Amino acid sequence: MKLFHRLLRTYSSSHGIRSVVRSHFRLKVRNISYYEEAMRHSSVLDGDSTGNKSNERLEFLGDAVLDLSMAAYLHNKDKDAAEGLLTQRKSKVVSRKYLNLLGKEIGLEDLLDVKMRREDIRQNMVGNAMEALIGAVYLDHGYSRTNNSLIQLMKRFGLDEKINETTDFKSQLHHWAQKELVSLSFNVVREYMQDGENAFEVEVFAGEESLGSGEGRSKKIAEKNAARQGWKKVFDKGVSL
Repeated sequence: MKLFHRLLRTYSSSHGIRSVVRSHFRLKVRNISYYEEAMRHSSVLDGDSTGNKSNERLEFLGDAVLDLSMAAYLHNKDKDAAEGLLTQRKSKVVSRKYLNLLGKEIGLEDLLDVKMRREDIRQNMVGNAMEALIGAVYLDHGYSRTNNSLIQLMKRFGLDEKINETTDFKSQLHHWAQKELVSLSFNVVREYMQDGENAFEVEVFAGEESLGSGEGRSKKIAEKNAARQGWKKVFDKGVSL
């Protein structure tokens, strides 16, 4: 009876994997063993003597495929973006948080082969399985087809919207300043009238060095615009202090 239930569970998992790959990658599974390994968490190998492997090696491979795929996509999408901006955008779509969400959205949580209660599955395990699945698709279909399928899948789940999310430049600058142990300050350098209304010019400093300035109808808007200029200097071109 145990053998029957094991075979039934294996069949159900295989059917689910094929369905996910067909529905979301728009590809057929050719070698199911790659995908079964991608869904196999290390917890199930405790006491296992069959020679099965966990999904950790495929996770490593999928991470590299995803990184190259997203780097090439962003490079081709915006011909004028500097290296710093491209790096910042890529970090959004290869982040653990985003992969956890993507894996959950396509149903990987239900396909994970784990030796624990389903309610104990952590979100990072789903994100890791997402990377492992990308690695499995790569082994099964090669880079070109995997890349095309992956881009289209991620676009359907808001890739471009994620890339173009508004950056909180001021918070980014404060985080950078804390890391570099420099003081960050925003100083009003000019207050003037524009079309009958007050306007402000604010300059942002890292220590004593100016990172940029911005103008606006309020101090808050001027600071935001100054932070944008400062962010460009720090992350797009670098800054020496």
